[in-house]
Amino acid sequence: MTDVEKLGEQAIGLFIFSLISLIVVLCGLLWFGWWVSQRRGCVSPYTKQPMMYGVDLPVVFARQVEEFLKSLPQPENAPFDCTKAAICRQTHRIFPDCVKPGEIIALNWGFLQKRYHGNWVSWGAVRKDIQEHIKLHHHSLDGFQLEVSSPRPKPEAVDAFYANTHPGPLYVDVLTKIFLGWQRVPGTPFEVLVVKKPDFESLNDIL
Repeated sequence: MTDVEKLGEQAIGLFIFSLISLIVVLCGLLWFGWWVSQRRGCVSPYTKQPMMYGVDLPVVFARQVEEFLKSLPQPENAPFDCTKAAICRQTHRIFPDCVKPGEIIALNWGFLQKRYHGNWVSWGAVRKDIQEHIKLHHHSLDGFQLEVSSPRPKPEAVDAFYANTHPGPLYVDVLTKIFLGWQRVPGTPFEVLVVKKPDFESLNDIL
């Protein structure tokens, strides 16, 4: 084989390698674009519909959200940065800290544990006698959805009827008697997750 033929084969091999590399890169870019579009369009856990960005929330509403959270027991209800939140368009529920760089919304049912750690079950799935026992440990549960609640224990198993109630679903950790539920921010259509710890540690304190 002559030097010219060897150079020709090397050129062909280099061309094929370059072509394959280009195809791989293009496929990678296409996959990345698809992944970003899917993440950017993350849907609401409750309605399965696209969400809006908290950065688009009018300043007056953002301030009302902040003031409402400040009025609640701290630090479990600390205000959050609305510019990093996403909002369900249908229910107006605000999910904090789920907008990542590149305006990518990353949200799943882990948002409950992220908000406050607990063994959360739907309030409607708790036996009535246990509900009454838990209520005794709290001065007041005003603002929470106590009337209409999913009978399915797992929060993610909620159906459309219960998911769209206002205010939104209420969850409880039966062992600690801590509530985690949606409450409407006064003067706005928006809702935020509120943590409510027991006011009494034991029945002796109540008596």
